[in-house]
Amino acid sequence: MTTSLNALAIRRTLGRSLWSPPVPFGPDGWRIDSSVQPSRVIVTCDDSQGADWVHASMSHSDHTPTYEDLVLLHRAVWGDTGYAYQVFAPASEHVNIHAYALHLWGRLDGKPVLPEFAGPLAGFPRSI
Repeated sequence: MTTSLNALAIRRTLGRSLWSPPVPFGPDGWRIDSSVQPSRVIVTCDDSQGADWVHASMSHSDHTPTYEDLVLLHRAVWGDTGYAYQVFAPASEHVNIHAYALHLWGRLDGKPVLPEFAGPLAGFPRSI
């Protein structure tokens, strides 16, 4: 599978001993399940609007990820210098497939730019 994402580096930052090997997810993404608790990370990439946009989500089976969980997810995907955003969509466009998941969006290159969520990114995988 050709991918824009370095799944092994993401797993290493999350904690190699705490997370199972990455499994391909979609056309350009990875699913990484926790090996110690019922948790999951999904990271997908989509070439839209002239750039590679990344969607990263973390979920737990019985509680919402903490702020520290989201900080770790951000560092695993964008490093310490890239920008990522948590998006609050209008109620009419809100999708909630998993009650205990949080999501981050950002460009693969980490630039501080917000995507336009209507149009090409509207069909971007938003769930885990």
